[in-house]
Amino acid sequence: MEIPKHAHANRSYEDFDPLFMWRREEGRDTLELHLPGFKRDQIRIQINHVGLLVISGERPSEGNRWRRFKKEFEIPSYCNDDAIHGNMMQSILSVVMPKKSSQILQEEQEMKEEKRGNKRKGESEISEENDMKDDAEYHFEEDDEKVPQETTRDVALKFMLVMVLILVAASYISDVSKSLMAQAASYFHN
Repeated sequence: MEIPKHAHANRSYEDFDPLFMWRREEGRDTLELHLPGFKRDQIRIQINHVGLLVISGERPSEGNRWRRFKKEFEIPSYCNDDAIHGNMMQSILSVVMPKKSSQILQEEQEMKEEKRGNKRKGESEISEENDMKDDAEYHFEEDDEKVPQETTRDVALKFMLVMVLILVAASYISDVSKSLMAQAASYFHN
């Protein structure tokens, strides 16, 4: 049954922030959201253009009142984006994020090390200070504590933000200089 477009205009929405919890396991991370009264077909799970996991939903409450939510979560870099899946059971949505296999993680690590090796071949002289810095980086990566690495997407977004700020600043400076030039011109003409 198709709902007429004007029927949505009469809806009154109640936004809520669902309770959630992360379960970290050896082979996967699982995000569990408590969504009382929601059914599977009232929920959407997506990965947006910047790589965030977006979970949203809406359902009728009473009369023309509806309950809705939208939550965004960062997907851990060690999880396989392509294998993410959800399961709804007794008002609990479980979003399972399988971890990348150790082989994939090892290949990614080898690619990073290869890039570092190629960088060094192009350098004419490596100082002792840089060698110490590289040792610290290697030691840090081998440490048990995992630190999220910036992805290319994160760097690109930061770069675009900086470019927008530069353009806004340049536009402002241009407008101020035009205004000053106009004031100076009117001053000298009088």
